[in-house]
Amino acid sequence: MQNREEPEKILRRQLTSFANFTTRSLGETNIDSLMMDACLRARAGMNVTHAKLLEYLPDRDRLLLRAGVGWKEGYVGQYEVAPNIDTPIGYAFALSEPVPISDYNSEKVHCRPTILKEHGCVASLNVPLRTDRGNFGVLEVDNTSTCTFSADDINFLTGLGNTVARAVELRRAMNAMEAAFKEKELLIREMNHRIKNNLSLVAAMLSLQARRSTESEVREQLGNAVTRVNNFALVHDRLQLFTSSVAKVDAASHFEELCGMLRSLLPAGVVLTPKCSGWILGDCVESLTLIANELVTNAAKYGALSVPTGQVSVSWERRQNGNAAANLIFEWREFGGPRIAAEIKSGYGIRLIRELVPYELGGAADLVFAPEGASCRIEFPLRKSETAITEYESA
Repeated sequence: MQNREEPEKILRRQLTSFANFTTRSLGETNIDSLMMDACLRARAGMNVTHAKLLEYLPDRDRLLLRAGVGWKEGYVGQYEVAPNIDTPIGYAFALSEPVPISDYNSEKVHCRPTILKEHGCVASLNVPLRTDRGNFGVLEVDNTSTCTFSADDINFLTGLGNTVARAVELRRAMNAMEAAFKEKELLIREMNHRIKNNLSLVAAMLSLQARRSTESEVREQLGNAVTRVNNFALVHDRLQLFTSSVAKVDAASHFEELCGMLRSLLPAGVVLTPKCSGWILGDCVESLTLIANELVTNAAKYGALSVPTGQVSVSWERRQNGNAAANLIFEWREFGGPRIAAEIKSGYGIRLIRELVPYELGGAADLVFAPEGASCRIEFPLRKSETAITEYESA
């Protein structure tokens, strides 16, 4: 390019401009602003009078002038051109090659675009904007006087163009993902709302049937069903805070909040105490929450939580057994309530626990029932690698 500056000075300016633009492109969220910045840097780095970025619109088979500097009002955002191969823009886009033209007055291959005639531009350099999905469009600089574009000029403009094209595509992909995520969140909230309403409706219907029943045993069974539905509603409220993508959950916070919710179903004065530390892996939260809920229901019906002086504790920890791999341990202990072992062992809640522990957690449950109290100890291996767990605990 014809310029009074020394080539080394021009190259330093171009490299600095390119480096600064690359840094900005990583964090810029405004696509239009990013495209305009590319044009401004192209014009300044090449020391020309005009610059423009054209994006290909496949549905119309046109290149749209998305951003530009030096053009008259009404061109940016509206000017479109067909990617005809006889024009420098179309040739650069179709064949993925830079097209430098130092003087259109002596050009024999490519015709001079109308937009350049209207702005008095006699020289141009067009480079394709490449991405992994194909050519995004064209970045062009133009000048009102003749120019000779060097290999450094072409490399600078190509690097600038490819960077903006990839940054724009990345930002659009991220915007699409964010929109999809928000839509998913909205659908999940709506689904959870419907589930909660349905559970309330089921509980109300069961309560109505219980009041209408003339048989005490039926009323008792329906009352138990109402309690279980209400329990599931509370657990559902807690579980909807988590998804399968959650890597870890703070055990102390989770069980404290869960026990706080379950206390509303218990007689006044009973003690339900969580004693937990460390993290629960995300893929274990649902099973452990359901198990804790069943143990509360069981204790409220048969054990410690059925009397005013009953006490229950919940603990969770990670325990290393010598040189063996660490295991995760969930423990439930209760004291002060009556126990009827035969009825307990055959109940729905205990059967559910015995099913969940081996199939969902891959561990074993040790359940002990005695007149003076009961305990449930669940031990299962880590789902993640030792390294991953260490990272979770140190995060």
